Amino acid sequence: MEIAKALPLLMLASVAWAIEPTLIISTSAAYSGAISTTYQYQYFVVNNSSKPMEYLGRVVPPFSASVIYASVNGSYPPPLVIFYNVTYINASFINNILYCSNNTLIKINFIIKNYMPFGVPVTVLVQRPSGVEIISDTPPSGVENIGGATVYQWTFLVSNERAFSISYRVANFGDFGAVDLPSVEIISDIDLGGYIEQANSSINILNNTYNYLNNLTYAVNIFNDLIYNVTNNLNNLVYVLNLSSAAFREGARGLNASQYAVKALNSQLDAMSASLLGVASTLNRSLLLVQYEYAYLTTLSNALETQAMAIRAYESSLSTSVQALDSIEGNLYVIYSNLQNTEYSINRIYLNLIDIKQKINEINSNNTLVENATRELSRELDYAIGLIQGLRSAVNSAEASVGALIGIVSATRGTLASIGGQLGQVEGVLNQTAAATRQNATAMLNEVPPIIINASRSLAGIAGNLSAAASQIGRLTAPINNGVSYLISASDSLRHGASQIKALSTALEGELPYLGLVSSIVSNYRYNITKTIERYKYFSSIAETYKKIYGTGLVRYEFTLTLPTAVNPTSFALSLTTSTTTARRSDNASPALVAAIAGILAAFSTAYLKLRR
Repeated sequence: MEIAKALPLLMLASVAWAIEPTLIISTSAAYSGAISTTYQYQYFVVNNSSKPMEYLGRVVPPFSASVIYASVNGSYPPPLVIFYNVTYINASFINNILYCSNNTLIKINFIIKNYMPFGVPVTVLVQRPSGVEIISDTPPSGVENIGGATVYQWTFLVSNERAFSISYRVANFGDFGAVDLPSVEIISDIDLGGYIEQANSSINILNNTYNYLNNLTYAVNIFNDLIYNVTNNLNNLVYVLNLSSAAFREGARGLNASQYAVKALNSQLDAMSASLLGVASTLNRSLLLVQYEYAYLTTLSNALETQAMAIRAYESSLSTSVQALDSIEGNLYVIYSNLQNTEYSINRIYLNLIDIKQKINEINSNNTLVENATRELSRELDYAIGLIQGLRSAVNSAEASVGALIGIVSATRGTLASIGGQLGQVEGVLNQTAAATRQNATAMLNEVPPIIINASRSLAGIAGNLSAAASQIGRLTAPINNGVSYLISASDSLRHGASQIKALSTALEGELPYLGLVSSIVSNYRYNITKTIERYKYFSSIAETYKKIYGTGLVRYEFTLTLPTAVNPTSFALSLTTSTTTARRSDNASPALVAAIAGILAAFSTAYLKLRR
């Protein structure tokens, strides 16, 4: 049933249709000041059927379109009000007739006031008759030839009020000495529905822009927080790098002190080696004394005990050196642990910078200022990441160097401990030798020489070992010097990197005021957009009110100003003079004939002017 009801309506709509009517408000104004206004609706009707169709009492032929006018009862406020003033220069206006000459200028001043909430297009049309010149301060928008007549056209947009002036000068009055001045027609077509639709479209665009600015504000705030977090992380990194630099410098001082200890140990070992060689020489001399003089055995026993005490002192000195090497090794392990902690901190900062860079790269903004700031920050972070990677390589190299130093110190300590054990054995031998000398002098004569020879050989071997240990310890000086130089260089590099990262952090902090400026500008734009939307809504409501008053969204306002007929009195005088001369030549005609001829000419001129009108 619903489809059956809708089908005839659909067929009727396909047969005939009419667009929204246009309300035509026509105002006619005369030079005398009389004004009249008419109102009518204009319909454009299309008949697509093969039969005539009746619409508003008019018949529309089949397969054709017609424009139908319908009168309106009542009146409507005009969308425009046109004020005019006509000024005659070098002319006289008497009894609705303008008496003028070729020097006469007719000037018309218009003031067009627009009461619509938006600018409306206005077109001024003037049809130029023969013999009349048209003068205007505003060049015409176009000059067209329509049906043999020249039409001047001015088109402009009137937002609130517009002044316009036009002047006429009669260059040729024609055969009868009179010419009708052209009327001025002002037309304005107003589309209220189109303006409302455009206003709604503009409101939608402004709302989208407002939403975009909201998103931009959100992005700026995120970017601001991101820069704030990055600067905090960079400041923490600067703090860690400064601490690492201080630790490296302290390590360099410790190694430098160890270098002095190593040199002192080297000197002690050399001195101990020389002393042992002296003891061996003394033993050899003691062997000769034993061979030559038995009485000196007791003295030799005392000497042996003295040498045993000296060896005990040397052993104690070796023990002190081993303890010093233990302290150096402990310091190296502390430095190695600090290097590992520094490497862990640098790796964590490196990962944080990589994560920050990824977050920055994920920011997507169409604002040119924000995109440039993101690209600059990404380049600065790449530079910071490069610095961190260099620092990590420096720390790894320092760890390798300190590990090598730990191995060297550990080997030296083992060598010195072995030498200390051998010295303990020599001390025991010497003590036993001294005791045996005292117990049995006779046995000593037979047994001491081999023992002394063995002891001398042992002391010579120990002295050689001490010299080799001193040489090995001496070789530690160059690595320790290199380690000290490297730690100082690494400390300087860390401090330099900290200063560069601090400069980067300061530069990033300098971007925060610009982000605040961007946020302020966006806030002002949002305020202006809000006010513009409110203004559009207000103007749209006014247009809706006018649309309800007019009963349609299409309005045409037509204003026509009619001007008087311009008459040249000289042409009449010339015609009368010519007629009088002719009468005189016709056998002196009577004055009555001349008057009759003048009356006929005047009546003919009046009839001609009425015909022209």
